[in-house]
Amino acid sequence: MTTHDAGRGGRLPRITVRPGLAVSVAVVTALLGWLTLPVTVPNRTGSAYFSAGLLGALLLLAILVAADLLRSVAARRAGLDVHAIVLGAFGSRLVLARPSAPGGWHRPDDEIVWGVPAEPYPAEPSSGAQRPGTPAEPREAAGGSQPWPGGLDPRADAAIARAGLLTTGLLGAVLVTLGALAPGGTLALAAQVALWVGTFILLITLVDLLPSPRTPGGRILAAFVLRRTGDPRRAEAVVARTGVFIGWAMIAAGVAACFLVGLIGLWAVLLGWMALGTSRLAQARQRAGTALEGVFVRDVMLPPPPRLSSWQTVDEALRSVAAPGSAVSSVFTVHDFDESLAGVALARALAAVPLDDRGLARVSRVTIPLSSVPTARPDEPLTIVAPRLASRPAAGYVLVLDEEQPDERGRPRVVGLVGPAEIRRAIETAPLRGRTVIPSSFGRPNHHPGR
Repeated sequence: MTTHDAGRGGRLPRITVRPGLAVSVAVVTALLGWLTLPVTVPNRTGSAYFSAGLLGALLLLAILVAADLLRSVAARRAGLDVHAIVLGAFGSRLVLARPSAPGGWHRPDDEIVWGVPAEPYPAEPSSGAQRPGTPAEPREAAGGSQPWPGGLDPRADAAIARAGLLTTGLLGAVLVTLGALAPGGTLALAAQVALWVGTFILLITLVDLLPSPRTPGGRILAAFVLRRTGDPRRAEAVVARTGVFIGWAMIAAGVAACFLVGLIGLWAVLLGWMALGTSRLAQARQRAGTALEGVFVRDVMLPPPPRLSSWQTVDEALRSVAAPGSAVSSVFTVHDFDESLAGVALARALAAVPLDDRGLARVSRVTIPLSSVPTARPDEPLTIVAPRLASRPAAGYVLVLDEEQPDERGRPRVVGLVGPAEIRRAIETAPLRGRTVIPSSFGRPNHHPGR
C-alpha cells in the first residue's frame, strides 16, 4: 500500500507500507497493553489495556515517521532526491536516490536506505554492470564537500542525521514531561502510555547519538572532522576509532552495571558489542579500500571460463570438459540457443547431479541465472567491484563483461573472472604499490578455474 507520489517537488514523499508493519505494531501492543500497563496502572479492563497499547504503538510509529519526514526535508534542502518512506517490521526508513559512485561511476535506478548499515561502496544494481556514459559529477551538497564512501555528501548526511535526532529527542522529551506531570485517575493510563513511548524514543535517540560508523552520531562527527581537516579518509578513521572506544567503554560499563544494578546492564553490553563490531568492520574496510586503490578489474581478472550450452545434457557437458589429462575448470559460462549469456554453472553442481539422471538433465537445470551473478567492466575500480561478491555470492566469482568490444551479435563479451583469491592477492601485494597491507577477509585462495 502506498500513498500518491507527489513528485520530487511535492510536499510529502511516497509512503510505502510493508506487511511486516502489522507484526511490529502487534508486538508493541502486546508488550505495552498486556505486560507493562497492567503492572503500572492496575484495575482497568482488558479492552482499556488493549486500546492503550494500540495507541502507544501507533504513537511510536507516528514519531518515527515524523522523524523521517524531517529527514526528507533536510535531504531535499541538500539537493538529494527522496524516493520514499518505507514502514516495515523495523519501523520507518527513508529511501534516497543514490548519487554517483566514487570516481564518477553512475548507477541509475539505485537507491540507498538511510540509516541501514551498508557496504561502504555502491551495491550492484539489479541490472548488473552498466556501461558508463559521460561521467556524472557528484551533486554538490551543503557546501560542495567530497562524496562520502557510503554514497552521500557527509555534510548532507549530517544534516539529515541532525533533523532526525532533533525530532525524536524533542518529541520524546515532550511525551516524558506530559506523562510525568499528568494527574492520576482517568488520565493515569494515557499518562503511562506517554511516559513509556517517550522514554523509549529517548533511548533510541541516545543510542543514535553514539558516535560509531553508520549511526547519526557518527555521521555528525564525520562531518565535523571533515570540516576541520578537509580529509574524508581521516573523518572515517576518527569515527571508526571513536566507535571502538565507545564500544569497549559501554561493555565495561555494562559489566559493572550487572554487578551493581542488575541484569539491565546486559543492554549496555549488547550495544557496546554492536558498536565495537561495526567500528572494527569499518576499519577493516577502510584499510582494504586503501590497499585496493588504483587497482582495476583488468589488472587482476582471470581469463574467461569455458563455455557450455544450456540445452546440453549434464553427461555431455561433463564428458566435454573433463577429458583425460586436461585441467578441469570450476566454473563455466552457459549460453542459450541464440548464444546469449544465460548465466554460469559450477563444476561441483554438475558433478552433484546423480549418475542415473545425467543423461536426461540439462545444463540449464544447474545454471545460476545471470541476474544472480555479479558483473563488472574491465575498467571499473576493484574497490567498487569487490563488495558485489558479498551481495551475490552464489557463483563465487564476478563475471567481467566488455561492452567496448562486443561479439558479432552486439552483446557484451565475457573477457574474464574475478574471485576472492584475486581480490586477496591484490590486497596482499599492496606494499609493492606503497599501500597498506591488511589480513584478507575473503577466505582461502581459490585455484584458477582453469587449473
